[in-house]
Amino acid sequence: MSDFSIRETIEFDDATPLAEHVDDAIDSDNRTDAGSDHTPSPDNDDDDSFGEDFDHHNFSSQSVSPDDANVESLPAESESESDSRTETHVSPSPKISRLSQLFTNFADEFLDIVEEDAQAAVIAAAKAQNTDLGKMVNKHDHEIGRLTDEFYDHVSSHDKGAKEESEKVRSEMKRLKRSIKNRDLNHNAFQEEVGDRFASLEQSVVDRLLLLEKITSNRMTRLEKSINARFASLEKSMNDRLTELEERID
Repeated sequence: MSDFSIRETIEFDDATPLAEHVDDAIDSDNRTDAGSDHTPSPDNDDDDSFGEDFDHHNFSSQSVSPDDANVESLPAESESESDSRTETHVSPSPKISRLSQLFTNFADEFLDIVEEDAQAAVIAAAKAQNTDLGKMVNKHDHEIGRLTDEFYDHVSSHDKGAKEESEKVRSEMKRLKRSIKNRDLNHNAFQEEVGDRFASLEQSVVDRLLLLEKITSNRMTRLEKSINARFASLEKSMNDRLTELEERID
């Protein structure tokens, strides 16, 4: 029997019962054996009926395993031992041998298929896990990129705000410096103006004092002249009266 027929039947015809797979495989082996050089012994009735028995046997109602075959061979072996103690081993019939070989091949192929399916499932699970890990890594990378962009935006915004605040403070300092400079200039101008005013006032006071002194001097001179004139007039008048009085006395 070809191993490929079992694999092909199992992989591509899952709807067919397992017993029918076995029947088809046995029929195929019988047809192969019929075309070969194997000639069954005319004395062995079991070999002649092997193909016919397997063609009409229903495996869905009864299945035979190598262990069952050994159990069935026990009565024959017991009978043989009772008849002749010289025989120590009874060989199984060709039907049981073929059935045992069939199930052995089927079990090996089934285990191979299960192993391949398990390997494929493990590979698929690993690929799926790798895909999930890749998606998770991509998600984490995207999240990290988003947080990094937000951090850079925050830092850039903070730097921009700090620069604007620094420019504002710098402008305010320049304005204060200009204001202080203007105040200093105004203060200097005020001091100069006050000095000029004090100098002008001082000059005005001096001029007024000089003028007052001049006026006072002129008035004193006129007053002195007037007093002198009055004293002279009074002296003359007294002299005249004294002279007149002397004349009267004489």
